[in-house]
Amino acid sequence: MSELQTIEEELLVFARSERRRWQDVALLLVRVESERLWVTHTVSFTAWIQSVARRSDLQESVFWRVLKAARIYRDLTGHDPQPDLAVSAESLELADKIRRHAPRAVTHRVIEQTLEGELSRAELREVWATYRPAAGGATARGRLPDDPDKREETLQARSATWEAQKRKPENRAQVRRAELIAGFRSASWLPGCEQVRAESRMDELYPELSAVLSVRRKVSAERVEVHGLWTCVAESDLADFVFTGVPGLDYQWLGVPFDLSAKALQKTPRMAGVLALTRDRGMTLEREALRRPVSAEGRIALLTALLQRAYQWP
Repeated sequence: MSELQTIEEELLVFARSERRRWQDVALLLVRVESERLWVTHTVSFTAWIQSVARRSDLQESVFWRVLKAARIYRDLTGHDPQPDLAVSAESLELADKIRRHAPRAVTHRVIEQTLEGELSRAELREVWATYRPAAGGATARGRLPDDPDKREETLQARSATWEAQKRKPENRAQVRRAELIAGFRSASWLPGCEQVRAESRMDELYPELSAVLSVRRKVSAERVEVHGLWTCVAESDLADFVFTGVPGLDYQWLGVPFDLSAKALQKTPRMAGVLALTRDRGMTLEREALRRPVSAEGRIALLTALLQRAYQWP
């Protein structure tokens, strides 16, 4: 039995297993591709993948997904995935999309937490939903070029696409709101935090909220702070804006574009903090939020709702 046939038998065993791990399959695919073991058996690596998929009664896309995940992992870490890896293939794909479109401060945290297995797929999908407008309405395929000059050209082209999307009247409000939520999620405006969890798809729970941060100042601290964000992206939004308190929130924040910050300070009650979005998509702290009195019932209700959303419970 040839080396390739041995690998094919192993792949079929993994394919029929109910507890197959994507990295086991990926390592075999990487070996066939890197050592070009397919050359004497078929016309191309793609044709070989198609053959294995037919024999294993699986979609061809299953094999391409795990192979792509292995490439992403190698690109991030410099080595192939190990069998005991805690992160899923889909999580790596999502983290890679975020890395190509989100600000560097956000990508560093996302990549680090993804590789440690600390971010669920649901959480990564939420982060990607925030930055997807930066892809020009579609997922950009392929990694950035290795050549520094070509890489810079690609980044500039993507930046130009993002700016063009922002200028379109039908996208302006959506993109500006996405930038505000992204800046809030990064927690860069809230120094001294050792643990941060973000939730930005709040429509079903609290429609008035754009995002929520659960913050622990110190890992050893027992208390978790909960920060809520409201957003206004135009003067008309701000004119009609009214704070509706959400029970369980420790701090309330209003996020606005920088040119609305002065009016936002006048409009919002003193208990609420104001965050302003700068031209480079950073967040500046215009006014600190004051801690609100929180009832035990309100806190339990809010944290229960966030837990249900995180784990996609009914």
